[in-house]
Amino acid sequence: MLYLIPTPIGNLEDITLRALRLLRELPVLICEDTRTTKSLLSKLDIAYQDKQFVSLTSFTGQGKLDHYIDLIREQEVGLVSDAGTPWLSDPGNVMIKLCHEQGLPYSILPGATALIPAVVGAAFPTTQWSFWWFLPTKKGRQTAITNICQSEYPVFVYESVHRMGKLLEQLEQAWFQWQISIAREVSKMHEQLITGTLEEVKQMWEEESIVHKGEFVVGMWQS
Repeated sequence: MLYLIPTPIGNLEDITLRALRLLRELPVLICEDTRTTKSLLSKLDIAYQDKQFVSLTSFTGQGKLDHYIDLIREQEVGLVSDAGTPWLSDPGNVMIKLCHEQGLPYSILPGATALIPAVVGAAFPTTQWSFWWFLPTKKGRQTAITNICQSEYPVFVYESVHRMGKLLEQLEQAWFQWQISIAREVSKMHEQLITGTLEEVKQMWEEESIVHKGEFVVGMWQS
């Protein structure tokens, strides 16, 4: 049995009671970085000396993946990312696919993610919306922005602080004239939730009222 266990993305109190119990009880944890997971367990006052820790990255070979599947077949195993819910961009997606193919049971715990608070905080109508992950950094980026400008529903993306200014400029060049939301450092001490016109948000970015640090979820909607 495999459990996907969300871990805090900022505030340590975001951990759920169920996640705490499983982190205490499970004998094996598959981690992005074993050092990060051990540090988290220490902060949560969870003893880990008798646990088995194994690493899962995008470079993990098939031999190790087969070994991890054997572990899941034999006992209960937890999978955690460095922060948040292990999912699409994380190697954890590989383990879910393998469990599905092998007919092994798995359970996904609800928990920390920056996306849902960003969607709720945008104050957009969100009965229908789409999530496009990270925009392409080069090839395909302009096409994606054009498609966003033509979308009937709100679109949310993750964006690097290093490309935020570029994104705002590209939206302006594409004649995006509607609402944009910025969720920065969700659940962390210096969290910011901002919604306004592109002109207003761009001015805040240039004045650094929106701090040029951290992780961003950007929402765009033709209001």
